[in-house]
This record gives sequence, structure tokens and C-alpha cells, in this order.
Amino acid sequence: MSIFDFFKSKKKVKTESTQFNLFSSNIAFTGVNASRIEDSDLAEICIDRIATHISKLRPKHIKNAPGGAVEVLNDEINFRLTHYPNELMTTSEFIYKVISLLLLNNNCFIYVTYDKKGKISGLYPLNPVKVEVKQDLSNALFLEMSFGDGATYTLPYETMIHLKRLYKRHEIFGGDGPLSNHKQLIKNINTNENLLTGLENAIKSSFQIKGLLKMNAMLSEKDKQRQKELFDEGLKTSTAKNGSSIVPIDLKSDYVPLSTDPKLIDKDTLNFIQNKILNYFGVSEGILNSNYDENEYNAFYENTLEPLTIFLSNAFSKALLSRVELIEGEQIMFYGERLNYASWASKITAIEKLMGLGIFSINESRGVLGYPPIEDGDKRIQSLNFVNANLADEYQTGKEKEDEQQGN
Repeated sequence: MSIFDFFKSKKKVKTESTQFNLFSSNIAFTGVNASRIEDSDLAEICIDRIATHISKLRPKHIKNAPGGAVEVLNDEINFRLTHYPNELMTTSEFIYKVISLLLLNNNCFIYVTYDKKGKISGLYPLNPVKVEVKQDLSNALFLEMSFGDGATYTLPYETMIHLKRLYKRHEIFGGDGPLSNHKQLIKNINTNENLLTGLENAIKSSFQIKGLLKMNAMLSEKDKQRQKELFDEGLKTSTAKNGSSIVPIDLKSDYVPLSTDPKLIDKDTLNFIQNKILNYFGVSEGILNSNYDENEYNAFYENTLEPLTIFLSNAFSKALLSRVELIEGEQIMFYGERLNYASWASKITAIEKLMGLGIFSINESRGVLGYPPIEDGDKRIQSLNFVNANLADEYQTGKEKEDEQQGN
């Protein structure tokens, strides 16, 4: 059964159209010069950089044991998250789309479907053009969503994974509503576009008329046109043969130069406006140009990527797990290989420290360095320089040995 059939058969879903295209439409904001933030190449690149890095995360359904051990649960939730959330997307594509929609709208709605046995059967990021909040007599919340193909569906809010960004003004939605218009960002985008347009016009003006050819006689329109053609032909010949723009003229005509002084935008002004757009998304110039060092990436991770990772884990855990499962220590976690962006020296230092504590196995250490796993590489090696904290006093004072000697 396809997702479209599922929506038609869902009892709680009110349909007002015979077709439902989940993956259609783009949100059209009104009342501003730039109708969408995607109209700005700079904003589009910022969104792509963030979504690309977040799409590298590996979601897992885990359970935290009382002793501190973590178990990855081999169930349908973990299978869907790990392999393909729905029939159209891989995990990385799914995460990329979710984060892109979140950054575009300050909200992302993911509809969760279940099979007849109650097991999760799909996760679908929705891209509506209009969202309204509804409430029934039991105070249950519903979202009435309209899509680009004209279809309208009323979906229970409890069936959604709802991610929010800039969550402060509205009780339910992030930003200034379900489909935020990014007023502050749009203002900076329009300013940046106007500056770039001015720069383009200044360049074009340098190719415009540079002078006038003045005829020192009364000529007919036909003769004027003939003189112009001779001047143009002379200019073309001089440029083609001699690489020069100098054209000889006689006393019958004068060349009168026209001075043009196009104003170019200074670098500091352009950088100031563009940095305001970068700061809105939490992207540095190095990340934007994919030319960053370890420290710059760490700052990007802690300021931009890590909060989104936490949002994903919390929202997915809340929506996909029951209260009992959460109490028992189950979570949806999104793991990332942060050490992949560290320098070689930092990787070696981390491996030396973490292997000594028994945190890294041999294969995990090889993976950090980009090497393939080896046979029996899952063993953990621990330094003998570390001792159980409960036995530290006995280890230092030799009390246990004294007790043994007294017993003998």
C-alpha cells in the first residue's frame, strides 16, 4: 500500500482532494522583494552546508542499561532510521531534506505511518504551503495542511515529528509561525542583492558609449550613417589588426570623449552584509567555502550542528517512543564522527588517550585514521596505569597484601 493510499484510508484524516503529493510545492512568501530565501545563492549555500554535514549523522535506536552500557536495539524503528525512512529516500537524503525544510521554514513536519501490526512503516517530511492549527472537542490538536497541488489534509498533531527553530514567539511553532517568512533575513538578502545589482550595472556601464563623433559640417541622415559606418569599420580594423582602439580622423570630424565614473561597492560593505546572512545561519566564511581548519570546524559543530543534533534526538525520541520506553532508558540518538575533521596530530592524541582507557577498540581507532577494519580488531586494549577507583587505596597502601600475610 502506497503512502497516498494510506492517507486516504486513515480514519482520523480528513481529505478534501482525491490526490496527495507529499513532495510538491515550494513555499512562496509574499510582501518582500525576494519571495523565498532560496532566491539568494548565499542563503542556499548556507543551508546546503549545514544540511550536508548533518546528513552524515547515523541515527540509532538505543537503550541505556543501568550499568552504563548502551545497547543498539534491532527493531523496525532502528531499521527504518538506519537504512531507508521511506520508499523514496535513503537515510542521508531524509536527514538532508528534514534539515533543509527546518532552516527554510523554522519548522519541519515529519508524518509517521504504521502498518497493521502497529510497527513503523515510514517517515515522510511534509512540505505544505499553508498550515493552520485546529482543535476538536477533546482539545486534541490537528494541523490542517494545504499542499501545492491543491490538496488539503487535517492530520493529528500527535502523529507528527515536529522540529522547531527560533522557538520563542509562538506556543506551537518555531519562528513567527508554521511557515516563517524570515523578515530579518529577507531584508539583508534584498540589500545584498541590490549591492550585487549595483556592481553588475557598474560593470555594464564600462562597456557603454565612451564618446561622440562630431561632424564639422551639415550632413544628411544618409551621410551621417555613412560616416558612422566608416568610423565603426576603422575601429574594428584597428582592433583586429593592431590590437589598438585608436582610429585616425580628419578635420571634418571631432571625437568628443564622455567621462563615466561608475561607483563600485567597497569590499568591506559587501562583506558586512554577507556576514549578516552567514551569521543568521551560523556559518563562517571558511565553512561556506569549504576551506576550514580543525578549530573553525569545532566552533561550527558546537554552535550550529550540535544543537540541531540534539533537536533531532529529542524530537524523534518523543514522537517514536512511548513514555514507558523512555523511562526504561530508550532513546533515538544521532551519532557523528566528529574526529574525522580533526588534524592528524589530534587524532593520534585522541587514540592514545581513549585506547588507554578502553574506550576505543583497535578497529574504531583504525576507522578514525581512515583505515579499514582488521580481523579480531574489535578487542579493547587498556593501560595498566589505571585502576578501579574502589581499589585505589588498597593498591597504593598494599593493605590487601598485608591482610593476606596476616592470614597466613
